[in-house]
Amino acid sequence: MNVKTRLVLLAASAFFTLGIVQSGWAASFSVEPVRVILDVQHKTERMVIKNESDKPLTVLIKAYYWTQTYEGKDRYEETEDLIIFPRAVTMAAGEERFVRLGMSIPPGIQEKAFRIYLQEQPMKDEFSPKGASARVLMRVGIPVFAQPLKPESALMTKELQIIKGKIHHTITNVGNSFITAEQITVNALDSKGAALLAMDLGGTYLLAGSTRIYEVEIPRDQCSRVSQISVTTRSEGKDQHNKLNMTSSGCEGK
Repeated sequence: MNVKTRLVLLAASAFFTLGIVQSGWAASFSVEPVRVILDVQHKTERMVIKNESDKPLTVLIKAYYWTQTYEGKDRYEETEDLIIFPRAVTMAAGEERFVRLGMSIPPGIQEKAFRIYLQEQPMKDEFSPKGASARVLMRVGIPVFAQPLKPESALMTKELQIIKGKIHHTITNVGNSFITAEQITVNALDSKGAALLAMDLGGTYLLAGSTRIYEVEIPRDQCSRVSQISVTTRSEGKDQHNKLNMTSSGCEGK
């Protein structure tokens, strides 16, 4: 994805420094691209980092192996399988630097997913014994996918369930390459077709072979009035629809 994004204090983490930081000043940098895909034709990628501030800026870069649990939670483990050079860049105001990404191992039958984190480092002149102040340092994650020899992705949505007044919606990537679910919407209707609940669950990455379970609670005062549940999952520009007729047992135990 060759899209330049301006990352100004977005996805940032708080960092407390000792000293007095000039009021109103915060560093920012932009990164291009915002997603990296490596394959047999493109074994390396060049990333551009630009210091958008009017102060010098140092950014440290680390790579993490990315997996997902059955519940869809992301897990990260530091790895050396992804080559990054250089691993730290220092830029003057307005300066651009290039970073090379590549794989240290050949592609296999299943994709490997990573996230690289770009972490702004505090400058030496921010430390002082005179007191403490707070400044937000940027920490930005970029997904990196090392695709297999024959990448295939396929999203499968399983049958809806309603248990103790909660809607359970499960999606699984049955392929060997990542897939994106751009939008997941949940609607609950009464017997006349009027909307009782409408919720957008946002989007997500689903890694190869991973499953994610969504739970949506139906408000207690509306549960007995629900006649039908519908969930629409949009992936790769296509919609998958699931519907379930509500029974009185669905609210039991709520």
